[in-house]
Order: sequence, then structure tokens, then C-alpha cells
Amino acid sequence: MTAGGHSIEDAEPKYGLCVSGLVHPGAVLTNRGAREGDLLVLTKPLGTGILTTAAKAELLSGAEYRAMTDLMAALNRDAARAAVPLRPSACTDVTGFGLIGHAREMAEGAGCTIELWPGRVPIVPQALELARDGIIPAGAYRNLEFAGPEVETAGTFPQAVLDCLYDPQTSGGLLLAITEERGAELLRRLADAGVTAAAVGRVRPRGPRRIVLKP
Repeated sequence: MTAGGHSIEDAEPKYGLCVSGLVHPGAVLTNRGAREGDLLVLTKPLGTGILTTAAKAELLSGAEYRAMTDLMAALNRDAARAAVPLRPSACTDVTGFGLIGHAREMAEGAGCTIELWPGRVPIVPQALELARDGIIPAGAYRNLEFAGPEVETAGTFPQAVLDCLYDPQTSGGLLLAITEERGAELLRRLADAGVTAAAVGRVRPRGPRRIVLKP
């Protein structure tokens, strides 16, 4: 393979950048392919933004700090290996924009609306407790400002849960869109791989808002 007429292997890194891997064009999963009726599966619990904020304030015990770093150090490799053979429609990793921000991007890319089920979203218990105490990172408020106008809330949810949906994640999990027929198989494969995952929503036809929160 060549780049600008030169072998990639011979190319010298410039500006601190270099080729770190290759992927077949037909094997790329984007955040734009979600289809109406797809299930949405999340492969890591939310809360690392809140936990890192608490850690900076020295509010975590040693055990809580180790649990946080273990969660962030867990690779998405096993989740990806479980998911790819089932050909998901779309995939994105949940990082700085939080679950709602990345779900909004997925909805915009596919021209659809995404229905999320806050009550089924896995959240680190300690992060939920901290959110109840008002330990919320500034990035969560920026995510709310960015994505909030595209969110319709069709139900009543605890404020702490809503805060966690906007929490900017450090090394978050994957958000996968997959046909309902393959969704149960995906969850089984993820469980067999030791991945904490849950179905957290569904893809709907385009509505007035990009995101709908439903019980």
C-alpha cells in the first residue's frame, strides 16, 4: 500500500502522527448506519467522568479508586470481537460527549430518532450516589447545553440518572445499533466475554427531537 506514491512502511512520522493500523473498507463500522427498529446496546456502565471528578477532590476510597481505574483500563476489544461477527448497523464509543451526546450524533448521521431507556442504562453505583450529592463535572453541563435542546423527555426520571446520561466518559464503552433479531445473541456473546452490557434503547423514525427518553 502506498501513500502519496511512497510505501506506508517507509513513511516517517510527522508532527507526532503515524499509521497505527489498517482496516478493510468493508469492515468499518460508523456511527451513521443505524436503522429503524435496531436495538441499542451499551457495553460499559456510565459514570467515569463523575468518578474522576470525585477522585480529584479526594472523595474516593482506595477501593473505589482502583475500581474506577480498572473500568477505564478495560479495553473495548472483547466487546468489539463479540459484536463484529453479528454485523451491527452502527457503532460509536461513548466518550466526552456522554451517552446522550453520542446518541445524538448517531441519530443525526442516520436521519432518525433514538429512544433511550434511562432506567435500563448501567451506571456505576458510586457515580450515581455522587451525582445525587451534586458531584457533576463541568463537561456534563456543556453536554447538556449542546444536546439538551434535541432531547424529549417522555416520563419522569431521577435527576441523578439524567446527569449520568450527560456525564463525559473517560474510556467509555461502545454504543452498538443492531437488529432486534441479533440483539439477544449479541448480549449473550458479550456476557460470555465478561462484558457488562445492556440494551438501552431503540432506533425510531425521525421525530421532532433526535433523542426521546422513555421509561
